[in-house]
Amino acid sequence: MRKLLLTLSILISSLSVAQDLYWPATLGEINTGANLTMLITLEEEIYFNGNPIADGAMIGIFYEDDEGVLQNAGFTSYLSGETMQFAAYGDDATTPETDGYASGQAYVWYINIDGNDYPTEATYFVGGPFTNVYQTNQLTRVTHFSIESSDDDIEGCTDSAYLEFNPEATIDDGSCETLIVEGCTDSNFLEYNENATEDDGTCLTPILVGCMDVEANNFNEDANVACDDCCETTIFGCTDPTAFNFNPLANEDDGSCTDEAIGCTDPDFVEYNPDANTDTDPSSCITPAIYGCTVEAAVNFDLEANVNDGSCIMVLEGCIDPLYLEYNEDATLDDGSCLVMVILGCTDINYVEFFPPANTDDGSCEVLVDGGCIDEGYIEFDPEATVDDGSCITLIVAGCMDEQYLEFNPLANTDDNSCTNVAFPGCTEPLADNFNPIANQNDGSCEYLGCTDETAFNYDDTSNLDDGSCVPVLEGCTNPNYLEFDLNANINDGSCITVIVYGCTDESALNFDPYANVDDDSCIPQVEGCMDTLYVEFSPLATVDDGTCETLIVTGCTDEDAANFDLYATIDDGSCIYYLIIVDYTHLGASTYEFEVEVVSMLGYTILWDFGDNSYSNAEEVIHVYEYNGTYTITITVTNGEMSLVDEITIIVNVPGLGIDEIEDVLVQESYFDVLGRPCVEVDEGVIYIRNREYSSGKRIRDKIFYQKH
Repeated sequence: MRKLLLTLSILISSLSVAQDLYWPATLGEINTGANLTMLITLEEEIYFNGNPIADGAMIGIFYEDDEGVLQNAGFTSYLSGETMQFAAYGDDATTPETDGYASGQAYVWYINIDGNDYPTEATYFVGGPFTNVYQTNQLTRVTHFSIESSDDDIEGCTDSAYLEFNPEATIDDGSCETLIVEGCTDSNFLEYNENATEDDGTCLTPILVGCMDVEANNFNEDANVACDDCCETTIFGCTDPTAFNFNPLANEDDGSCTDEAIGCTDPDFVEYNPDANTDTDPSSCITPAIYGCTVEAAVNFDLEANVNDGSCIMVLEGCIDPLYLEYNEDATLDDGSCLVMVILGCTDINYVEFFPPANTDDGSCEVLVDGGCIDEGYIEFDPEATVDDGSCITLIVAGCMDEQYLEFNPLANTDDNSCTNVAFPGCTEPLADNFNPIANQNDGSCEYLGCTDETAFNYDDTSNLDDGSCVPVLEGCTNPNYLEFDLNANINDGSCITVIVYGCTDESALNFDPYANVDDDSCIPQVEGCMDTLYVEFSPLATVDDGTCETLIVTGCTDEDAANFDLYATIDDGSCIYYLIIVDYTHLGASTYEFEVEVVSMLGYTILWDFGDNSYSNAEEVIHVYEYNGTYTITITVTNGEMSLVDEITIIVNVPGLGIDEIEDVLVQESYFDVLGRPCVEVDEGVIYIRNREYSSGKRIRDKIFYQKH
């Protein structure tokens, strides 16, 4: 398949000046029933003034309505790096106004950034099912957008990271001064950031100053900022002045008051009494304490010690040399059991570092012999490994890894070349109102128009988009066979009572029906007249015979001019038979003419030609030469003794050099009638007429002819 990338410039002003366009809230506002699938697969991000635009910008196409105003025909939200699509709506041919794109019309693109609309140029992928102009039920694919640059440079701050940023500026003029620092700008909140220049809504905790010392009497658990010198500190202690340990600074007794206990209070003396709080005078502390092991059976017995400090080590026989395998760290007396010296090294035969003489593993085993992943079902599989070292981690999932294809598997991590069919998202449900026959991947956009109001009479539980067709519930008689029938009712409320009986309700009519309650216009009035169809006086409207039938019907030919005229016939039955002749002539040159006649429906006839110059002939075909210029009336008479048929032809002879012979008897009037005797204003070739002719001499000729133009 030959593919072509075609770039089309949008046919609008090239100035990147913000427009004021209307963007619908939903595509339902502009749905015309005719659409094209617009697929956007961008090869790079969209840039504006050198910076990539943010996600959420609106991208859409616009057309001019009948008043020249740009109207939206489809849109989507920008998502960087994602495939986008939307329905581009065409003009609804069932309505007079322009409400969408016409077939073959080029697209007009705009991008809305921060509430401003900018004209945009699109690059299309053309080939296969993709087109670069609007065609109903087709596909258009956009691969690149560029927002048109301004022909007039605008100076200002072009860095969006600064407060002075101007989105319409095209040249940076060094006015970017205050770097935007987001944070809480309200000093009354705990989250206040004195360096913030733009509030980001993080001011959440109002400042509450109070005593935050849990030991203080006025501790405030709700306070989040400590006050200065406001805490009233509680001092616990013995508040009894008679007690040995009375504390004059204490303001709350903690129950620690004790009585005086006399004894040695110095722990460095043998006489030390831990319960004593007052020494005697002279002091009862006499013998200095010597700490050590005072147990004679212990290995470290100290003969001079007079206070046991718990350091006694009792005698335990064993190997006390740590260089031997038999070493016992608890032994205190070597018993000669040290036999095998410790040899450090890797003791695991599966590792490269394995040291056969070693009897004590020192953790030096690191590299497995031919270690690796030996399971072919994992990505980490090593065909040369012989020992599994636990490195098999990622299970192989084969499949199509290209999101642009119908076979795409999001779980696949190994492409198996199964990507075959390009995915065309859209509505794939044939019964949906926006069914797209091109789509092969349902994107959940199917729309079913109908009534979505559950309280309506025609509620459709399969519809997901209301088309305004809801009909309210109206109770009444819904059976048209009853008098109480209500055309507007859609719920029968049992009010149908009187069954309709159609008939004649006119008591004076012949067919009056006493049971009828609805007149069906069948009443037959009493009309007097002849009711016998065998008589001429028969009246089809008569309902009562009044004896006026007098003339019996006799069918036959009633035309006196017909060959089979029936004097007794009262009704013409179309059986009249007429004789007729067909006359024709040919101009052979100069003043020579050939005449011929064809006689139809007559036997035993004779012919007489009168050429109008005192020349005659009885032949059916004859050639005649005129000696003089002039107007001649040629009369043909055919007779069989019972009836004569006459026809005339008028010719004009005008040959230079011939004399002029005036013919006095000229035709002054000619009229035609049809076979029923009705006058004809116009005559048609190939039709039988009755012709009347009157001449200046007073002669009248009536004949029946087969009309032909000469």
